[in-house]
Amino acid sequence: MAVVGVALSASGLRPAPVKAVETYERKCSSCHGKEGALLEKGFEKKYRSDGELREMVESMPGAMGMRPEELDVMVAYTRAISRREPFLVWTTQGANTIEGEVSPGSATLRATAKRQTLKVSRPAPPRWRIELPKSVRLEDIEIVAQSGAHRVTLRLRESPYSHTK
Repeated sequence: MAVVGVALSASGLRPAPVKAVETYERKCSSCHGKEGALLEKGFEKKYRSDGELREMVESMPGAMGMRPEELDVMVAYTRAISRREPFLVWTTQGANTIEGEVSPGSATLRATAKRQTLKVSRPAPPRWRIELPKSVRLEDIEIVAQSGAHRVTLRLRESPYSHTK
């Protein structure tokens, strides 16, 4: 576990501050549908800027009490829903695993670090887990989610979640 702690400190990488898919399903899906099914495709285009989209998300009852960094993740998930693209978020760091969520839950996943394929398991949708060999550095991990014709890549060195823009 000490090696992982050093890697986290040295790289500065941290999991997202909120489980976006779980939070959405618990706080938002009763009005907006599972995985945003009741929202029209492309609805984010109604907002002229990222700031306006953020204000809309922040105004929702489910966002009450969220910290700014949690809202950032929820805005990113909202972008993915609007675009009907898969969404990936890294949420938990273990001794030799990382875990996260993907939406839609039916998306296929694969992960690599440099040229090495990593084992991805799905404990239960929307959750995923990746076993980390000792030689793998967090900043080298890329996770790809595919749902139909849509593919999204999450590079942990850039962000703990997809759809940052």
